[in-house]
Amino acid sequence: MPVGTHYGDTSIKEDVLQTIFQITPEDTPVYNMIGDSEATQPLHSWQIRELTTRGDNAQVEGHTYSFAAPVLPTRVNNFTQIIEKTARVSATSQASSRHGIGDLVADQVEQRMVEWKTDVEHALLRGSSASGNASDTARRMNGILNIITSNATAFASGVTFTETHFNDLLERSWNNGANPRDCLVHGFLKRRISSYTASATKNFDQENRKLVNTIGIYESDFSTVAVQLSRDMLNVAQTNNIVVLDRDMFAKAWLRPTTVERVAKVASSTDTVIEGELTLEFGNQAAAGTVTQLS
Repeated sequence: MPVGTHYGDTSIKEDVLQTIFQITPEDTPVYNMIGDSEATQPLHSWQIRELTTRGDNAQVEGHTYSFAAPVLPTRVNNFTQIIEKTARVSATSQASSRHGIGDLVADQVEQRMVEWKTDVEHALLRGSSASGNASDTARRMNGILNIITSNATAFASGVTFTETHFNDLLERSWNNGANPRDCLVHGFLKRRISSYTASATKNFDQENRKLVNTIGIYESDFSTVAVQLSRDMLNVAQTNNIVVLDRDMFAKAWLRPTTVERVAKVASSTDTVIEGELTLEFGNQAAAGTVTQLS
């Protein structure tokens, strides 16, 4: 039966709800939690250093001074990455009336902006460094999962992540001077952490029929950690991973802020480019820790 008709009555209006339902996830926990910094060229650098290891220190009266060489900082860097989204709407499409969309150009730009931000989130977590070149290879930033070395543990494939493993990760990070306050996991490991019961009581509210069966804040011997879901953490059989980090040591370093620009007309359309250039500034990589290869 043709749209808008009922038993031959063509005067009946079609019934289309003026709402568009979209379920694609838009959450970007890392982008939102870390601060912002400034880069002044594509190779963004900063310096790190550590105190000498604490130890026994006692001197005799009248002793002769001895002097150690200066403890000089070392340089760390990361490449900026150009992240771009484009939107094209033909003149005919823009002129056509639509259900649920007033301005198609504005609607498409809004969608691309959300996608741009989720692409940045993906790079901040899973980016793999590349210097690139001017012709055919893009520069890429190193993401959190690829910069951790001091507090990285890779289990034999398929190990079940226990509460002991979680506390071992926090302890390793603490031993290296970190104060991890955030934990990033995908859905499977979030459920695993919520099942920890060593020192927790799960409550059932009889009156409201509400069962509290989740852990959002984990207070350990080393730090109080907010357990957050992240859709960009690995969630593949036998290769799940978890990250803990001190958010104060991380930032988004911007070489070029995000711009939304209508570009020169080259077709019967309205063309828009969303573009920004940034990198992950990670202070000292020991401020984060990870365990990989989890079942």
